[in-house]
Amino acid sequence: MLLEFSVKNFLSIKDEVIFSLYASDEIRGHEKQNLIPVSGRHILKTAVIYGANASGKSNLIKAMGFMRGVMANSLKLNPEEPIVPKQNYPSFQLHAESAKAPLEMEVSFLYQDIYYRYGFALDAHRIHREWLYSAPEESESLLYERRFEEGSYLYDIPENSLTETDFTKDSILPANTLLLAVLAKFTDSPARQVMKWMGDSFNVISSPDEEAYEGFTYSKLDDEDYRPDILRFLEVADVGIEGILLKSVTAADLPNEMPEELRKELISPGAKQIVCQHNIFDDKGLKTGRTTHWGLSEESAGTRKLLALSGPLIETLREGEILVIDELDAKLHPMMMRFILSLFHSQKHNPHDAQLVFATHDTQLLSPRFFRRDQIWFTEKNHYEATELYSLADFDLKDDADFSRDYFQRRYSAVPFIGDLGLFKKGVEHGEK
Repeated sequence: MLLEFSVKNFLSIKDEVIFSLYASDEIRGHEKQNLIPVSGRHILKTAVIYGANASGKSNLIKAMGFMRGVMANSLKLNPEEPIVPKQNYPSFQLHAESAKAPLEMEVSFLYQDIYYRYGFALDAHRIHREWLYSAPEESESLLYERRFEEGSYLYDIPENSLTETDFTKDSILPANTLLLAVLAKFTDSPARQVMKWMGDSFNVISSPDEEAYEGFTYSKLDDEDYRPDILRFLEVADVGIEGILLKSVTAADLPNEMPEELRKELISPGAKQIVCQHNIFDDKGLKTGRTTHWGLSEESAGTRKLLALSGPLIETLREGEILVIDELDAKLHPMMMRFILSLFHSQKHNPHDAQLVFATHDTQLLSPRFFRRDQIWFTEKNHYEATELYSLADFDLKDDADFSRDYFQRRYSAVPFIGDLGLFKKGVEHGEK
């Protein structure tokens, strides 16, 4: 269960921003549907991020994916290999000092009823600082801190905090390697739980293109445990798909002008194509059968995205995971967005308290009908062209406030300021001769 994520000096984010899924005690509404009770507090099931184009919504989500990637790849690097190529180092580039400074990230979460807080500061070549806290009971305690000072690494490891491990303070780690990754692989310390949560439960889709995740869904279509749920998802979404077949690719399925090397690759053993079945009707509107040759390319863009999304959404709901996704609304009808949101707010369909965080421009969801104020977040650029992040809970609003109307009236900012384009001669309006 994700609790908070903070990031500093990453892409358009200069100063630290904190994204929190702790529910505010001062806000009322949707307690049964939108909140998860945890040890006397409440955690949000969902959160939505609004903001103008280029305001930093995507960069916040990219930061989460970046942290996940650094942790997953840490032990794969050679000792002299950069953590990220220097030319691609994603610091805030519009400030001379920030451009060269380390970036910082921290995440706190609950996993198997234990609280963890993990973070690091790094640049392209070195881990500058790294820390891990845990709270098996009420108060959190330091498990370790590693920091680079005056040319060497110093360790703060309280006695018995990493019991039954082979790690000692004299161990020499490469500058580009996370201590967390080493502990997770070679010891039975809490670090293993942190890596397991990050790898198995915290899923980040930072690309709005469904090609980034459709392969996951297509692999689930081969799984008899998932296939019925995917078909039921599409049936409820009312896209007209009655069945899905996985057929072996043959030479006849490919265009004649396709390059021979690609042709051989596509018709290799095990290669399959997806065929969507639709009902066939007679003149009286009665069903007479189903199509058996309707390829994905013949489906609408929205249907293809819904199919691609079905795998990650169903997995998240079934396993009680966290899904963070950018531009969830792209290609989708507003009713489909309400449908997806309703799944996460449903006790029946979300029995394991899965969480959904997404960025969107769909202002029809910007309403107290769907969200509490603490579930709604905004990004906006300041005078440094740096991203600021804030919640609607920061505003003092009346009970009958119209979130969407007020948003377009710039009461919460986070909307583009559109000036005069000046394409036409003065005094000549569009449509006039």
